Amino acid sequence: MKNIIKKAAVISILTLISFTSISIKVIADETKGGVKRINSNIATGNSEGEIPLIELSSGYGVNISFIPTGEIVEKVWLDNPAIATLDVDGCLSGLSKECDSENGATVLHLRRIKPLKFEQLPSSNSSLLTVVTKGNDKRQIYLFKVAIGDKTPKINTIEITPNQQELNTDIFPNITNINNLQLISRGLIIAQQQRLISEESRLMSRVKNFLISVKSGEQISDAALDSGISLRLVNRLIELGK
Repeated sequence: MKNIIKKAAVISILTLISFTSISIKVIADETKGGVKRINSNIATGNSEGEIPLIELSSGYGVNISFIPTGEIVEKVWLDNPAIATLDVDGCLSGLSKECDSENGATVLHLRRIKPLKFEQLPSSNSSLLTVVTKGNDKRQIYLFKVAIGDKTPKINTIEITPNQQELNTDIFPNITNINNLQLISRGLIIAQQQRLISEESRLMSRVKNFLISVKSGEQISDAALDSGISLRLVNRLIELGK
């Protein structure tokens, strides 16, 4: 009888592990409500997946958010500037001055334009987008393929999420913080799209400081108090991000 119970327990554990593995693969590339979440391993080329494709349609822009990873964008290269314009929500190192965590860019915005002609560049309907970011302990290079699309886009935001190795108890001691951090990050993007919060506002700076504190392992309530935002605002962002 004991052997049967032990075998049943082993089978249950193996089933749970298999289900978890499937869940991780889904999280690596998931689309919901116009937001496509891509694991950082895919976008950095550290997996078997292809380079993420970004299709730009007339009248529609696409955001690339690094808020969930807590990384600051340092440099950006768009190899074919004839098909799109690029804007950021903060400063970029090398363009004007060194950026700190409060002023550094965390969101890129791509917008399709009428094709331009450059004598020095061959004509093309696609481009490679290279993004260099800096995190708490390392720098990373992200690659995206940008192309012209014809259909009304189903995706308006691409959200880069931390890879599974980074989501450990040393960095995130509270598993609840991981889930809430992603919800808050998505909620912040939606709040900006709905013009509920301005990028230049002091509140936005406080929310960014809050996200950095939570990612470093601080409890949500403590991080909110230290950053000067209310738990009511935090809960509102979580609701928007669901």
